[in-house]
Amino acid sequence: MDLILFSCKARLQSYFRQKRTQRILLLLLGIAMSVFYSWMFSYLLQKAHEGGINPSVEKVLGYTNLFILAITIMRSFFPAYIPKTEFIHRIYPIKPMQKFWVELVVELASPFYFVLVSFLLMLFILSPDYGVGHLLQSLMVFLTAHITRRSLQLLVERRIKWRQSAFITAAIMAGAFVALQVREPMYEPITSPLLLIVHLAALGFFTASSYFLEQAAFEPKQKVVSYSQNSRRSLAWRLFKNNKIAKQLILFGLAFKVLMLAADAGAYTTKGVHLYDQNISIWMFVGPLVLYTYVFNNVWGFYKTLWLTTERASGNIIDFLKASLMPLRVPLLLDAGLVVLYVAFFNKEHAVFILLMYFTSVLVLTPIGIIASFLSPKVVRGGVMSFGAKTSYLYTFISILLIGLLFLPLLHPLLYLVYPVVIGITIFAVVAVLKEYPKYKYQLFERLYKTEV
Repeated sequence: MDLILFSCKARLQSYFRQKRTQRILLLLLGIAMSVFYSWMFSYLLQKAHEGGINPSVEKVLGYTNLFILAITIMRSFFPAYIPKTEFIHRIYPIKPMQKFWVELVVELASPFYFVLVSFLLMLFILSPDYGVGHLLQSLMVFLTAHITRRSLQLLVERRIKWRQSAFITAAIMAGAFVALQVREPMYEPITSPLLLIVHLAALGFFTASSYFLEQAAFEPKQKVVSYSQNSRRSLAWRLFKNNKIAKQLILFGLAFKVLMLAADAGAYTTKGVHLYDQNISIWMFVGPLVLYTYVFNNVWGFYKTLWLTTERASGNIIDFLKASLMPLRVPLLLDAGLVVLYVAFFNKEHAVFILLMYFTSVLVLTPIGIIASFLSPKVVRGGVMSFGAKTSYLYTFISILLIGLLFLPLLHPLLYLVYPVVIGITIFAVVAVLKEYPKYKYQLFERLYKTEV
């Protein structure tokens, strides 16, 4: 217990050690947003109770739990990947079970989880339809999402001994948990206290599964560079193939996109309705936004040797533009291929909008990525654990905001006039930044190559 308390205290202190004022303001903003959303969900519960809206109270409670489940898992994978933090190094003489519990609890000592719990407590206070049982159920859903997230991170970051008894045990326990969830989903409101106990026991099995999965994960995935003597292989392909960190993030982002498109394709095939028609925000996953927020808003952070080579060779702005586009070529072709296949087989009715939106997104996000790479680069440290080097949060929000403007034609076709305006603004911005490059290059070099004390 002393180790847990000490680790939680150390993590909270480390969070507020740098940029203290900014992070306190962000925490206060998160609390304000939690109050707003709790009021909104309590209002929906009240309207459902009075019969003013179509979903019943049970449905609104289920949507609330699904909202908690989705946002807890997705926060580590979109708009940028957040690694599983290893608080206690494996060489320390600490029992595996103790290490597991310490890291599991300390991960909860996070401003995000504080904001999420405040949302649940405020919803419990504001809504009479949200009782003690529902609060406990939501907390279990949130813990389940947390364990799911860290298990997925283990599969992404670590090598797994697939034939080891620990992994087989983890798979059996996880399978039993999933089977129960298919029959009695945890996010749906409970009908009896006994069902709450059943879900609590299932959560215990799922936690044990995560523990055994961690025992089967034996080391981080290593970076391997392969050199090809084939002269037909383009430099763009080699930049994609040999930068293991960027490649893994790009492939993970593409897999995430395939999952979203497959969910919409499945809904269209079975029900004849697109998920994107019911939730406009899902349209963000149709465009190439994930590629930029994962990697290409920090292209010089991932490919700093390419930047330095271009700077030492010529320092010409045209060469920098060509160099910044080369790493993007292969991932963008893969991403565009997925979108074309999706449109051809599952969404021909929105083909004009999707293709125009995609093309415009490339024209908008590429200048934003170049600007972000010059003005706000992030240091990418060696090895797979450099997943922690994320792109700039500021430019991630700017990218999401600008892409959001490209959805306006869904309201009226006349709003396609927004497209040239947005493209013009981003091109003007990147030209202004490139003119000041002689001043920014020293800051860029200091950021990427200066050793931090």
